[in-house]
Amino acid sequence: MREFLLGSALAALCGCTFAFADAPLNQAPAAAAPATATIEPQLIRSEQSTRLKPGQAVIIDNPYGDVRLRFGGYEEQLELQSVAQQPPGADAIALQPAEEAGEYRIAPRLPQGRLLAEHQRIDLAVFVPKGHNVTVRTEYGNIESRSMRGDLDLRSTHGNIALRGTHGRVQAHTGDGSIEASLLAAPPGAQQSLTTSTGAIIVAVTEHLDARVQMATSALFATEFSLQVEELPGQEPNKRATTLIGADASSLSLESRRGEIRLLRWRDFSTPDSIPEHDKTESKH
Repeated sequence: MREFLLGSALAALCGCTFAFADAPLNQAPAAAAPATATIEPQLIRSEQSTRLKPGQAVIIDNPYGDVRLRFGGYEEQLELQSVAQQPPGADAIALQPAEEAGEYRIAPRLPQGRLLAEHQRIDLAVFVPKGHNVTVRTEYGNIESRSMRGDLDLRSTHGNIALRGTHGRVQAHTGDGSIEASLLAAPPGAQQSLTTSTGAIIVAVTEHLDARVQMATSALFATEFSLQVEELPGQEPNKRATTLIGADASSLSLESRRGEIRLLRWRDFSTPDSIPEHDKTESKH
């Protein structure tokens, strides 16, 4: 797991000494004010694992930081790694995953009625085995996904979203964050969507996407595919474009009210099918 280097910088406050002309000659100079330093938050790392039921959905709701998803292999074992940044004297963020209504829920929480202290956060890395759909919710935290083998529903209020090599249906939405995605062939009949209110969207696909793509924005389209563009005067977004990539077997919607949308060809493509180990290095694209 990528380490999270989170912490506040040290600060020192120094006093100043002033000499006055009418001070007695034998008077000792005024002592400088003692330097004080801000105590850095403590980094608390933890790891835990659990055995999922076949096909059990995973819900991750982290309003206090980032979430990173990784392919966790072909067994039913889920692994969770966390890094909490804990300021002195602040209430701890509890992390107690549990099964709720048949789903496995990971939802760190402060005590009821408590708010985050300055510099306090918790970041999660979750290794999810094949065949488990995942839902992720964050506030300002970013969401990153690699080589997942299930459907993804990713939503952040303000954070950025990045995903690569998903074997399953993708839904991703953020408020003012950006979205970057490298998509494999879409599942037949899937209706996938990537939307942001004001951020940019960059998507890389192969000729085997097998999807009808619809894009909408009031900013620019940048693409290596042929587009049919329709102007929408007086609306926001103010234009819509469509293209067919491969067979007409699914749909993909890309929408930003004011952000640029780029639809690019994924060159030097390599499928992550042969990478069963946790977070194994993948070929660059």
